[in-house]
Amino acid sequence: MVSAVKELAEKSMSRGDRVRKTYMGKMDGNYGYLVMSDEKLLFVKEEGFIRKSRSVVLNLPYEQVEAVKPESRFELSITDKAGKRHGFVVDNIPVTVIEKSFTDIVKPG
Repeated sequence: MVSAVKELAEKSMSRGDRVRKTYMGKMDGNYGYLVMSDEKLLFVKEEGFIRKSRSVVLNLPYEQVEAVKPESRFELSITDKAGKRHGFVVDNIPVTVIEKSFTDIVKPG
């Protein structure tokens, strides 16, 4: 299941970019996967029960990200430089884990 998400995400990535982390959850009310690559944030929306359809509904290069910060234990706020905010909600891990992954990928050191 996640391999299909990864394959779709890779179609939106440049050559040499690779998937680093994937988190299951809901973004802006849509169920799917938040994908972090070396260069960008992607959200792959997943619909359907038996026959799943997937689409990339967020394709945000890191240089366009203004902020990634926890709103609560299970909600992460992602704001782009244009001021558009996306809420990413998880139910199985604290969002601080996702925030740390983002920071580690964007600002390695």
